[in-house]
Amino acid sequence: MSDAWRLKGDYVEACNCDVACQCLWLEAPNDDVCTVSLAWDIQEGQYGDVDLSGLSVGLLISTDEGVMFDPETGWDVVLLVDEDAREKQRGAIEDIFLGRAGGIWAAVADAHVESADVAVAPIDFERDGTDFAVEIGDVVAMEAGGAVGFNEEVGTVSPHPLTKDGVVQTGKSKTATVTYDDAFSWDVSGSNAYLGEFELASA
Repeated sequence: MSDAWRLKGDYVEACNCDVACQCLWLEAPNDDVCTVSLAWDIQEGQYGDVDLSGLSVGLLISTDEGVMFDPETGWDVVLLVDEDAREKQRGAIEDIFLGRAGGIWAAVADAHVESADVAVAPIDFERDGTDFAVEIGDVVAMEAGGAVGFNEEVGTVSPHPLTKDGVVQTGKSKTATVTYDDAFSWDVSGSNAYLGEFELASA
C-alpha cells in the first residue's frame, strides 16, 4: 500500500476555452477538446517520509472529443517533474500525479488516462497576488492574471476539484504556449485561466 501524502501551495492552469471554462459544469470545451497546462508550486508537501516542499510540478493534458470529465473521454498526459527533485522525490511525485498513491489522481487515472509520459525540466513558478508566471524548460510558458469584475474584485467559480475549498479564482492567460511533441503543441494565449491556492491529499 502506498504512503499517505498531502500537498498545499499555489496553483494555476491555462486552457483553450473562453473565460470561464465550462468543463466545471460538465459541458464540452471549446473545439470539443481540451488542451490545458497546469502547474503547482508545492509550499508544503509530504509523501510518507519524503519531503516535497519547495518543488514544483507541471502537467499537460490533451483530451479526446467530448465532455472532459465524462467517463468515456480519454486523456493523454505529460507529467513534468521539477529537475531540482531528488530520486525519491521524483518517485513520489510520479506516484501521486500518475494516480498510484490514491486521492483524486487515482480516480482520474482510472477513469480517463490513456497514455502518460514523464519528463524532467527546470520549473520557475512565480506569483504576485493574482498574477502568475510559469516557465517549464522550453516546454511551457504561461502567464495569467485574475479576471476582475464588479467592485474591482477577481471573480470565483466552484466546484473546482483541485483547489483547497473547491473554489477557484477566474483568470485569463496572457501567454499559454506548450511545445513538447506533435500531440502537445499549442498556443491558447488569451483564453481561460484558473488560479489560486490548492490543498490535496491521499484521503
